[in-house]
Amino acid sequence: MLNYTKEEYKKACTELLEILKHVPISSLNKIPKETIGMYNLNKHQSYKYYYDEALELEEQKISHLTQILIANLYIEYWASEEERKKIKEKDKQEIEKIEKQKRELYSPNEIFENKKRSKNQETVELTVTKKKNILEKLIEKIRKFSLK
Repeated sequence: MLNYTKEEYKKACTELLEILKHVPISSLNKIPKETIGMYNLNKHQSYKYYYDEALELEEQKISHLTQILIANLYIEYWASEEERKKIKEKDKQEIEKIEKQKRELYSPNEIFENKKRSKNQETVELTVTKKKNILEKLIEKIRKFSLK
């Protein structure tokens, strides 16, 4: 899932409103005025987007978020019931596919199994060093001097 900034959302609202100016009035009337009002409230105040009437909608240079907003409008207000069912089924299959990939990648059983393996594989080797007391150190120094 993608996250968008407020700035990106405001620009997408601006692009969407400009595109809606070129939608047939019969389609535009299917969108509730509150929804269009929400886009007006959230639009970017200084960003300008120009719709090129020589190009089809698919050829317009719009952001990915604007494409998502248009798709949502299509699903909510313009698609037939049959089209909605097909879209929802396709979305459901896509979500299941993504969830399956996540389960394979981040399988809880595998994660816990890997932790068990790594705990078993970790071994700590300790070396025992005996501290010499003062008497032993003194005897060792005497031996060194006597050997010279």
